[in-house]
Amino acid sequence: MARLIAVTGATGNQGGSVAKLLLQYPDVYRVRALTRNPQSTTAQQLAGLGAEMVKADLTIPADLQEALRGCWGVFGVTNFYDSKIKDDPGSEERQGKNLVDAAIANGVQCFVWSTLPSSHKISSGRLVSRIYEGKYHVDDYIREKGFPAVFLYTGNFYENMVFRSHMRYNRELDRVEFRQPVIKETTQLAMLYVQKDLSAVTKAVFDHWDGRKEELHHQYLYVANARVTPLEILASVKKQTGKNGVYDVLPTTGVPDRDIMFQLYNELGMYGSKALPDENILALGVQMHGIDDFVREVLAPHLGLPLV
Repeated sequence: MARLIAVTGATGNQGGSVAKLLLQYPDVYRVRALTRNPQSTTAQQLAGLGAEMVKADLTIPADLQEALRGCWGVFGVTNFYDSKIKDDPGSEERQGKNLVDAAIANGVQCFVWSTLPSSHKISSGRLVSRIYEGKYHVDDYIREKGFPAVFLYTGNFYENMVFRSHMRYNRELDRVEFRQPVIKETTQLAMLYVQKDLSAVTKAVFDHWDGRKEELHHQYLYVANARVTPLEILASVKKQTGKNGVYDVLPTTGVPDRDIMFQLYNELGMYGSKALPDENILALGVQMHGIDDFVREVLAPHLGLPLV
């Protein structure tokens, strides 16, 4: 019988990638997609692919108790930019803990949690971004409860170049223009192709859980393919489209916590000296994708540029 997986953030980038991949394996997994608005266009598209859409709000414990009933696994993620968190950053930790409590109450066997380390710890208290400070408390809570889980440390999303309109093609000047707040042109960012790799890693954890539970239990998997600079991204665009590019640093994102996070990357990078791709992900049989893949499959078509 196919195992039932609850996916939070199912209409977003992370949860949506997981839901869509699992739905391609109906003999193995059924997907229960949690969303506050099951009638949204994105939610209806998931329903059309076979997902069971369930209305649930991570701030309402009763919603989650019902939404997770009968689930074998859960993919959990919270979104700092959700208004309920952005206006009350402490809500992110509460939402994560609500999800854990509901999963425990329903006997969930495998919990995959998308998380980040403490910026306070990384920077010795100098560069503290609340984007980083909500999720890791949930890690601690999971360990305290002894709950069966795997932690995914995510990289920066290649998709943000599209979703946040960081890059465009200027036809008049025949060049690609890459504008990004705060990040220097030589800053090495741990990068992640969410739609391909976050989903694949999550599915691999579910696939291997029965046989490798002791190894995977409370393991951190670094879900990023490589450290890439903005100049290297432009170099990939030129290699595949023939177009020259320029990089401009904007002064602010307009979100103070995001500015601090980017300055953290400028000064200290992400995940220290951890080798990427993570050998523990490769051991699960997942082959990660890089900037050339993303440019070829997503960015060049988005910019309206043919490949050379």
